[in-house]
Amino acid sequence: MLNNPNFRLGLQAAVAMTIALSIQHFYHFERSYWSVFTSMILFSQTLGSSIKRSFERIAMTILGGSLATGLYYILPTTELPIVTITLCSVFFQICFMQRFYLGSAFFASVFIVFFFALVQSWSVHLLMVRILETILGAAITLFCSFLIFPIKTEENLLTKIPMFIKDARALSDQILEILLSPKASPKTMLKKANACLVLLSELDQEYAHLGYEVGRHHSKKEIKETLKALSHFYHYLSGAASWLLHLQDRSLFLALKDELRALLDAILGDLNDINTALIKEKDILFSPEFSTRYGILQQKAATLEKTPAYSRQAWLDYYALFRFLKDMDNTLKVLEK
Repeated sequence: MLNNPNFRLGLQAAVAMTIALSIQHFYHFERSYWSVFTSMILFSQTLGSSIKRSFERIAMTILGGSLATGLYYILPTTELPIVTITLCSVFFQICFMQRFYLGSAFFASVFIVFFFALVQSWSVHLLMVRILETILGAAITLFCSFLIFPIKTEENLLTKIPMFIKDARALSDQILEILLSPKASPKTMLKKANACLVLLSELDQEYAHLGYEVGRHHSKKEIKETLKALSHFYHYLSGAASWLLHLQDRSLFLALKDELRALLDAILGDLNDINTALIKEKDILFSPEFSTRYGILQQKAATLEKTPAYSRQAWLDYYALFRFLKDMDNTLKVLEK
């Protein structure tokens, strides 16, 4: 059960809430519910992301609260401007929540100031209490994140990279199936391509939190190079998937079936080499297999070039795929340097 990140995250949050509520019970701080609320919302899937969010929350509480407090004293005390700013801050807080946490935290602080101004009053004293309670809640979050079965960002990345490679293998199989069979459904391929993209974006987000942790086994550079390579592979596969939607004549690919299968197997071999290199903390070294298979495919196509059995459209389709393969070969050569 402790291997389940959701269970560990729930346990951390429960302990944090217990600590925050205990502090409230014994010390009766003026607005201790703010620290309770902060300790609840700052937990994230990994230690690195929790640290990042905690520092961002404190910084935006100070900045957003200070600016909003200054604005509160400048504006007229009538309800219309206060209600307007309150509603706008809610709007922007929700808009930024998924993509830009700093912005969301900033407008959350603005909302608190003007919401309190609307229902009762606001003051510099309340701002100071708000800042101190936020710092206390963030400290509780970090304490629990470090000590209660911490979920390391590096562990998450090393778990998700093989999952991405598995999805990429499934996508490449689907690409080959559609390439060789007019009955295959492109919808399945597009779903697999989208699943790969979602996982790749998750890997990129996890990497952004890596720098907030210490005691990693791998350097940031090693993991960054791995994610860069995986991204190149994905864009190659998604480019081929997009091109397949416009494919009109498969006859030439049926003649090149074995060469295409060998080429895709070479790509997947390189994907596995990336994963192995990362786990063993070694540099990524690609075999020349892809370039070799790419050359064999070119040679086989050259022998078929004067065959009248293949239409002009079949060759146009082939040359379109050929451009993707050439880009892939160039990408591997760049990554090897």
